[in-house]
Amino acid sequence: MSEGLREYYIMIVGGTLTMLAGGFVWPIFAPFVRDEFTAPIQLVGLAVSGYFLLRMLGEFPIGVLSDKVGPKAPLMAGRALALVGSFICFRTTNIWALILARVIWGMGDASYFCIGMSYVSRIFTNERRGRALGFFQAVELIGSFLGQTAGGFVAANFGPRMNFLVCTGLSLTTLLLVTLIKGTAAKVKPGGTRISLIPSKEILKKVLNGTVVAACVINLGCMIINNGLMGTVLPIYATGELMIPITNYALMVSGSTVGSVTGNLAGGFLSDKMGRRRILAAGLAVGAAAVFMLTLFTTFLPLLGVMFLQGVFWGIVYSVIPAFIADAVPDQVRGTGIGTYRTFMDMGGLVGPIIMSNLVNYLGYPQGYLYSFYVGSAILLGCLALIVGLKERR
Repeated sequence: MSEGLREYYIMIVGGTLTMLAGGFVWPIFAPFVRDEFTAPIQLVGLAVSGYFLLRMLGEFPIGVLSDKVGPKAPLMAGRALALVGSFICFRTTNIWALILARVIWGMGDASYFCIGMSYVSRIFTNERRGRALGFFQAVELIGSFLGQTAGGFVAANFGPRMNFLVCTGLSLTTLLLVTLIKGTAAKVKPGGTRISLIPSKEILKKVLNGTVVAACVINLGCMIINNGLMGTVLPIYATGELMIPITNYALMVSGSTVGSVTGNLAGGFLSDKMGRRRILAAGLAVGAAAVFMLTLFTTFLPLLGVMFLQGVFWGIVYSVIPAFIADAVPDQVRGTGIGTYRTFMDMGGLVGPIIMSNLVNYLGYPQGYLYSFYVGSAILLGCLALIVGLKERR
C-alpha cells in the first residue's frame, strides 16, 4: 500500500467515526436539553446553535494553522476537544456547562472536517482529487446515517446520556487513530514568523481569487437551502401542514441521505472525467428543480423521490466545490482555502434557518411555505449563474 493511500484510509475511518458520533447526538440533543434540564426554548436553541457558531469561527484559523504546522497536531487537538466536550455532556447537570461543552465539541469537529478535506486534497493530484473527496465524504455521510439509526435505539433503551458516553468512546478511538497520521508541516522560510493564525496579504491574494470567492458564495447559497429550507421549514411543513407521519418523514430524510451519498460518489468521479463546472451546473439544476417540486407534491411517495433528488444535489455540491477550491489555490495554502470554504458553509448553516423561518412567518401560513420554496429555487438558479466565475483547471 502506498503511503498516500494509507493516510487516505486513516482519514476515511476517522471521518466516519466522527460523523457516527455526530449522528448519535443530533436527533436526540434538543429533546434531551428540554427534558433533562427543563430549559426554556431560547436556551435549547442556544445549546443547539452554539456548536455551529463556534465551528464557523474556528474553520478559517484552523485551516491557516494546518498550513503552518501540518495536519497531525491540529487533528489530535481537535479530537481531544471532542473527547472533553462529549464527556462533559455525559456528566453535567448544569445547562451552561452543557452549552460550553457543545462549543468545545464544535471546535473539535471543525478541526477534523476542515483539515480532513484539505489533507485529502493534498494526497491526490488534480485528475483524481474529485473522486477521492467524493468517496471520503460519502463514507462520512454513511457514518452519520448509521449514527442516527443507532442513536435512537440507544437513547430509547438506555437513556440519552448513554449516547454521549458512546460519543466519548468514539472520540477516544479517533484520537488514537489520528496519531498514525504522518502529515508533515509546511516549511517555514528563514527569518519568517513561525506560526501565525493571521495570514499575510500575500497569502490572502493567493487564496481569495475569483474562483474561490465565487465557489464560496455558491456554497453559502446552497447551505441556506440545505439548513434553512430543508432542515427547518420542510419538517414543519411536511408534518404540520401536509400531516405526513413522523415515521414517514424520517424515511424521507433517509432518502435524502441516500441521495447525498449517491451525489458525492457520482459528482466526484464525473467531475474528474467531464469537468467540474459541467457537473456542478447539473447538480444545481437538479437542486432547483427538486426544491420547486416541493410545491407540486403533497403525498409521501412523490416527496420521497424529491428528497432523493435534493440529496443528489447536495452530494454533488459537497464533493465538487471543495475540489474546485483545492484546484484553484497553491498547495502550501490549501488548508486556508478549505477553511475559507467551510466558513462560508457554516455561515449559511447559521443564517439559513433565520432567513427562511422569518420569510415564512412574514408571508403567513400556509402560503409562506410555498413562497419559501419558490425563493429557494431562485437562490439556486442564482448560484447556477455564478458558475461563470469559476475557472476550471484541467
